[in-house]
Amino acid sequence: MNYHIKNELSLFSELLLSLLLTLCLGIYCLKTFDPFPWLSFIGVLIGIALIVTCWEEKENQWIFLVSGLLVNTIVWSVFFNWSSFF
Repeated sequence: MNYHIKNELSLFSELLLSLLLTLCLGIYCLKTFDPFPWLSFIGVLIGIALIVTCWEEKENQWIFLVSGLLVNTIVWSVFFNWSSFF
């Protein structure tokens, strides 16, 4: 495999990891707590995104993981709280 293919697979795996991490945490919160704790859900995932960003401050990597965490946090928070909106 050349460098370009490895780089694209790495970016794809970062997006997939952010999707699975947010979804698993959301399902856990939904099954464990009666009202969905959307502030805790958002806070945990934004905290993870900040930790990863500060951890890799020198290198400009993990951008797709951090942005995927932030976008998926908003999407899954709305999805799991849909019944409380209407």
